Amino acid sequence: MKKKTAYLLLGIFLTTTVLGGCGKNEATEAASESAQTEKEGAGEDELTETPTPEAKSDKETNKQKSSKETETSDSDNEDKTEETTKASREKIAVLLPNEEKWTRDADEFKSTLEDDGYEPVIEYAENDVSRQVSQIQELTAEEVSAFVIAPVDPYGLKSVLESVKEAEIPVFSYDDLIMDTNAVKYYVTFGGRQIGQMIGKKIIESEELDKVREAKESRTIEFFMGSLDDTQALFLYNGLMETLQEYLDDGTLVCKSGKLSFDDTGILRWSKNTAKSRAAEILEQFYPDGAAPDIICTGFDDAAGAVQEALQEAGVVPGTDIWPMITGNGCKEDAVKCIASGTQAFSVFMDSRELADQCEEMVNVYLHGEDDPEVNDYEQYDNGVKIIGTYLCEPQIIDRDNYEILIDNGYYSEKEVEPDPTETPTPEPVTPTEAAEPTVTPTETPEEVSPTPAETETPTPTKKAEPTKKPTSTLKPTATETPIPTEKAKK
Repeated sequence: MKKKTAYLLLGIFLTTTVLGGCGKNEATEAASESAQTEKEGAGEDELTETPTPEAKSDKETNKQKSSKETETSDSDNEDKTEETTKASREKIAVLLPNEEKWTRDADEFKSTLEDDGYEPVIEYAENDVSRQVSQIQELTAEEVSAFVIAPVDPYGLKSVLESVKEAEIPVFSYDDLIMDTNAVKYYVTFGGRQIGQMIGKKIIESEELDKVREAKESRTIEFFMGSLDDTQALFLYNGLMETLQEYLDDGTLVCKSGKLSFDDTGILRWSKNTAKSRAAEILEQFYPDGAAPDIICTGFDDAAGAVQEALQEAGVVPGTDIWPMITGNGCKEDAVKCIASGTQAFSVFMDSRELADQCEEMVNVYLHGEDDPEVNDYEQYDNGVKIIGTYLCEPQIIDRDNYEILIDNGYYSEKEVEPDPTETPTPEPVTPTEAAEPTVTPTETPEEVSPTPAETETPTPTKKAEPTKKPTSTLKPTATETPIPTEKAKK
């Protein structure tokens, strides 16, 4: 009886100690207060989840009571604890839009979750919202411990996440913010607004817009932003316009097409074909006769690639003065090749491995940590129901001077991002082929003059002079290129 009362007192003491420790929270105070007032999020869930480690400790104490376990060696105990943890590993569901883009994220999640003793369940929706909804329903029934979701459609998960919240399964929004639901606990991303500001500042520096303004000159610019249904694309647009708006207002930057709003510049579902057709239309309407904007600002690398294709089809040659400054975002493999060859000015690198690591850490801390997960933004990410505590990872500008960083850090191999050798030599062979034409025409002139060998020596200078006229007439590319700098100067 004395032993039982001693165990009861010891249990009460441990419980009060653990609950007292939960009061210490190093995460943002606003996020903690919001979570507690809503009776969800970090505050309430920590109180409900703290008993789980105690339950495990109770099982361990019960095992220690048995005479068999007291007689076993330390090595046997270690083997048994390993077996029990394997058998009772918590499942963490990681739901990603597609396999093509998200393989690196999936690999990083798999390794980090397994390292922390979880069983990762990774599913791809193949860009199908209904399929992602079905995945959530099935995994909710399996009672996973947490969801990490990169939504196919940020607005398409409201209904299904109601049942997830009822099941008290925490949801972590990954990369893109899930909208119109209070089921989301935390959000991990690269700040879209921050990226937009970075792009804008790089344009200002590279094009020396302050000097252009002082000289009372202007530069033309066109915009191709991200998907209209993507919250991060909107944030990027807002950050970009915050930075460039003053130059648009005073005429230092001129958008000839007049397409400046997010609705007018956004490319639905990140379609490369849509971006290319829109670029072709703008070039034909507002930049005729082989002209081009000075700057083409895109919100994603596929749009940057589409614009380059449209420019070349319109007769604009890479490497010439008229070739515009083209910006991108995402550092896709093809984009890095273009940066290395000089056809794209820069892109923004977001290391998905870092993002996955940070999200996994938040999940682990939330489920079993003493404090709330760390957030560094609790202001700008409102999903329409509440402000979501967010951790923003750091992006980086990649240009021709530093693209090898991506090789050094193992994100790409050297082969993957080296520029195609066929692309750069194409402008150069133009002069050799034209020079080869005169060598063909002289072969015909000797046949006509062959009957009088003595006279063939005197006419040759005059007949060599005639072929020189032919190249000038055939060199139409150089004739079209000469007016281009004057158009550039007018801009």
